[in-house]
Amino acid sequence: MAQNIFQLNFRPSEILLDRVLNPTRDENIGAAIPADIIEACGIIPDFFCAACVGCGDDLTLENVCAGMDDAYGYGGFKYAWSGNVTDRGVYEATNDDDPDMAPLARFGFDGRFFCYVYDYGVAAVVDRESGQFKVARFD
Repeated sequence: MAQNIFQLNFRPSEILLDRVLNPTRDENIGAAIPADIIEACGIIPDFFCAACVGCGDDLTLENVCAGMDDAYGYGGFKYAWSGNVTDRGVYEATNDDDPDMAPLARFGFDGRFFCYVYDYGVAAVVDRESGQFKVARFD
């Protein structure tokens, strides 16, 4: 029996999600190569993908965030952060001492939901239909 020596390793998030690296064209991120940005996002896109697919027909912000929390297992959106996510995906903290954070990448599902991933394991899920969002850390 012949054995295939070629093996392709794909994560479901790489196939099912629309991915845009450095969506705001931030200068500080612009020098990074794509592989480094993808590595910095870690498995957050996989949590987002599993949560979206797992919602089936009941795709809501609350259900996506709960699915990500279940996949993560250590809190996440149960300890949501305050602040704002702009239309471009920039996270603006409510504390004036904290700088704004440009997203490393944006992952989209079904044209409605975006997951922005920032430095330090911070993620925001945005429901474009309702304009609602949640931000949390997945370290």
